[in-house]
This record gives sequence, structure tokens and C-alpha cells, in this order.
Amino acid sequence: MKILFPETIRSLALAVASAFWIHAATAPAQNGEQAATAEYAHVLQPESGAAEFVPGDHITITSLRGDRDHLEPGGHYLLEGTYTLASADSADLAWFATTRGPSGPTPVTDYEHVPINRGSGNFHLEKTLLDDGWLHVSFYVGGHSQGGIYFGEHGVESTVLRQKSWSDFSDHSGADQPERESSAHDGGGAHPNPANLAIMTYLGDPVPPPARLDASYSPTNLIAAFTELSKKQGLRIEKLSVDDSEFPFLVYGTLAGRHEFRVLEEGLRQMKGYDYCGSVVGGTAGGGTYFALSMTPQSQYPRGDGGACNRRLMIRLQMLADAVQKAR
Repeated sequence: MKILFPETIRSLALAVASAFWIHAATAPAQNGEQAATAEYAHVLQPESGAAEFVPGDHITITSLRGDRDHLEPGGHYLLEGTYTLASADSADLAWFATTRGPSGPTPVTDYEHVPINRGSGNFHLEKTLLDDGWLHVSFYVGGHSQGGIYFGEHGVESTVLRQKSWSDFSDHSGADQPERESSAHDGGGAHPNPANLAIMTYLGDPVPPPARLDASYSPTNLIAAFTELSKKQGLRIEKLSVDDSEFPFLVYGTLAGRHEFRVLEEGLRQMKGYDYCGSVVGGTAGGGTYFALSMTPQSQYPRGDGGACNRRLMIRLQMLADAVQKAR
């Protein structure tokens, strides 16, 4: 008969307990991985496009899975990759989409972004595609983009933004200008029409918002100010959005009934902190009014960029107004 001494019994008990806890700790992780694999059963091949980073920062996409076999609105997707953040102590790493035309605000879920600290690591983001936009993963510091990378589905060229016509950074001069890392495919395609090229050269690049933007001219407060204006002028808003793709941000939408631009102009002249800086207004087929409006005073334009803002302003207003009219 084999006799077990107390010390031996205690050792065996600890060994059994340790094995149990190891199993208990790893089982949920394994179950989570299996659940993710089941939900995102389709493996997609990502393809990188335009990229722009502060020197030292980087994002690499390593895996893209989904509940559908292609990128399309309504699909749920899982994105994984690695990052290096050297330009800030902390940032928000987010998976967003740049819309291809005027769009209202879209909800942001907790799974689409994650707080990170200076250094390198892995990321895991999930997203439901709500529209047909260009996808990108970017660093956000203080609410402003600190660079990122666009990507799409390999073999589906329409999903990949190859070249950006704007910069994520407001400083376009001096030795501290961030480096722009572009795809090897940049510069491809047919030669542009010389007439179009001349117009684009005249318009110049989009102007980003100033680094210290007055909160009064943020999208949220522009909507609040226009809502207040509408109440004072007896206007009933049907749809209201803000285009924040470049500066100044523009308000656009539709109103019930027919109205002229002078109603907006007169009301804005009386509002503290805002001004009438141009609009495009017209009547809808249903008897309403579509509009696109600039209500940010020119004194708020970034120093040295006033001319660029004004050159692009009327074209932007017309584009937004046309899009609203066609959507009716």
C-alpha cells in the first residue's frame, strides 16, 4: 500500500487547482475566438490606398473578415492590424469612412475605436458599413485626425481611395510638415483634361479647420445655431446636416414652404457670433426650399487661407444644394 504524506497531498491539490484555473481562464478566450470566426466567416483581402502619417507613426492592416464575402453597406466586418504611435502620448485609433458626397452625422459604436498610448501594439476593430464610403483607420488626437491609411477590398478598385486631395494636417509649410506616405499606385490613370486641370489648380486644396477652432463653429453648434435662427424666422426644418469635409463647415438641408435667401441673410445678421457668407437656395418640386449656407464669419478663417476658402465656397454650396435637390 502506498502512503501519501500531507506535503504530497497538498502538492497534488495545488497542481489540480492550477490546471483547473488555467482551463477556466483559456476557455472563454477560445470561445470568443470561435464566436468571432463564426460571425465573420468570410475572409477578405484588404488593399491599402492613400496614407499620410507624422514621421514615426504607422498603421498596418493584417486581416479583414466579414459576414459577407465583399465590402458592402449593411455588412459587419472585423479589422485587425498593428500600429506605432510616436507623435503623441495617447490617441484614439478609429475605423471610419469618408463619404463620397454630402452626408449627415452617423453613429459611432464602441467597437469602431480604441484608446491607445505611445508605442506599438495590435488593434481589433469592428464596424457595420452604413454607406458606400472610403474606409480608413486613423489616429485622432484632441478630436483631430493625426494621420492614417485608407484601404478597401483587393480586386474591387472602387473601394480603394488611391489619392487624397486634402491633408489631415493644418500646417502646410516649414520643416515640420508631416511626410505623406502614398500608395505605389498613386499618379496612375488617364491624363486629366487641361481645362479641368486649370480649374482645379485655381481652386487649390481644401482648407482644414484651424487648430483652435472656436466651438461656436463646430458641426454641433452650427446645427444648434441654425435651429435657433429657424425658430426666430418662423421656418420649419425638414432636413438639416453639416458638411465638415473642409473649412468653413457648411449647413444644408430643406425647409417646409417657399423661402428666399434674404430670410436667412436677415436672420443671421442679427445673430451674435454668426454671419451670412453666401448661400444657394431654391424650390423643391414639393413646394419646399432646399438650401446650402455658410454662416461662419470670415474672421474665423485660418490665417492666410481666406482666399482659398472663398474660391471653393460657392462651388461647395452649389454641390451641396444640388445633392439635396436630387435627393428629394
